[in-house]
Amino acid sequence: MELSITQEDAGHTAEGLPLFIFTLCNRHGMEVRLSTLGGAIASLRAPDRHGRLADVIGGDVSDCGIHLLPAPGRALHRLPWHAVPLVEDATVGLRLVSPGPQSVVATYILDDANGLLLHCHAAAAAQSTLSLRAAFNMAGEGDAGRQLLMIRAGRVVPAGAHEQEVKGTPWDCRLPRPVSDLPGQARYLLDPDRGENAALHLLDLDSGRLLEIFTDAGSVRLGASDPPSQFWLEPLMAATDGKLMLRCGAAA
Repeated sequence: MELSITQEDAGHTAEGLPLFIFTLCNRHGMEVRLSTLGGAIASLRAPDRHGRLADVIGGDVSDCGIHLLPAPGRALHRLPWHAVPLVEDATVGLRLVSPGPQSVVATYILDDANGLLLHCHAAAAAQSTLSLRAAFNMAGEGDAGRQLLMIRAGRVVPAGAHEQEVKGTPWDCRLPRPVSDLPGQARYLLDPDRGENAALHLLDLDSGRLLEIFTDAGSVRLGASDPPSQFWLEPLMAATDGKLMLRCGAAA
C-alpha cells in the first residue's frame, strides 16, 4: 500500500458551512479519518496481532475533538476548521486551523510506524490549555472493561474530590489493571520524570491491540462509559506548543 490522503464531503453545520472528512493511510494499512468539525478523530483502523484491522475509536462519547480551555466564545470542537493536506516522502498529514480571533493550528501526521502525531499551537492563547478528547475500544467493539490500562502517574484528582496519591487506592494504574476497576472519572497528574516513556498504555488482551500515548501534557482526564463499551481520554497540553503521539501496535 502507499501513503495517501483523500477527502470526502461530510454534510454541513446548522449554519450551512461545509464539513469534510480526510482519510490518511500509511503503507501498513493503518487508516485515520479526521473531521474538520472540531479537528476530531472520526475513526482509526489499527491492526491486531494477526494484522487484522478494526476501528478502535468510539463514536458515542460527547464533545470529542480539539478543545481550547477556557473556550473563547463558542467551543472550537463544535466549529468547522480549515484543512490543508500535507504529503511527504514518509508521512502524510493534515493541518487544521480553527476559526475565530484566537486561532489554533493543529497538525496531524501519520507515519509508517503506525504513529499519529498531533502538534497544536495557539500563540494568542499562551495562558490557555489545549486538549484532544477521544474515545477508544482496542477490541473494536464489545466490552472494553477487561482492557488493561497503565498510567505513569503517582497522583490523581478524582471527579468531585481533592488531589491525592494513587498508592493503595483503586486509582493506582502504575501497573496494568482493567478499565472496569476505575471508580469513575478522574484527572491524572502525569509523572514529570517519565522521560521518553509512554504516559499511558491501553491493551486489549484478546486481539493484542495496544495503544501507547506519548505526550508533553502535564495531566490527562479519562473515564469509561457505562456500560464500558469505550474508554475516553483527554490529555491537557500547553497551548503554546502541545504535542501528542498515539502509537498503535500489537502485543504477541
